[in-house]
Amino acid sequence: MNSNRIKWVLMFAAAWNLVGGATSLADPAGHIAQMYVAAPPADDALLMFFYRCTWINVLAWGSAYLLSAFWSASRRAVLIAGGAGKAAYFLASAALVASGVGQPLVLVFGLGDLAMAFLFGWAAMSQRHIERQDMAWGRT
Repeated sequence: MNSNRIKWVLMFAAAWNLVGGATSLADPAGHIAQMYVAAPPADDALLMFFYRCTWINVLAWGSAYLLSAFWSASRRAVLIAGGAGKAAYFLASAALVASGVGQPLVLVFGLGDLAMAFLFGWAAMSQRHIERQDMAWGRT
């Protein structure tokens, strides 16, 4: 994968996270109704705190993907950490569906993250190769 394709993968992942995070924060009740079997009590402040924190974290990672798309020095670290996170999200979404808590739509988005985790792994290996070539040619 060349540098330009890595940039596009990161921009797609940024859009995926930013749109998902923003829409989930904008309409928590709608998101919960679509994704989970049972809605939590509306007055559960602690649960809503952690719900918001989770989606703010998703927005932060989306921002990191976008920044690393344009700042190549950070790409490999962001790709490795982001890929691990996306693989973990897939496992969590599969566990939610398997336990009966999550709707099948949760797994659809989990599979999207799993696909991105594989792309991130490929991109991280490619980025390493690009960095080695740049060092061999004296470019930094």
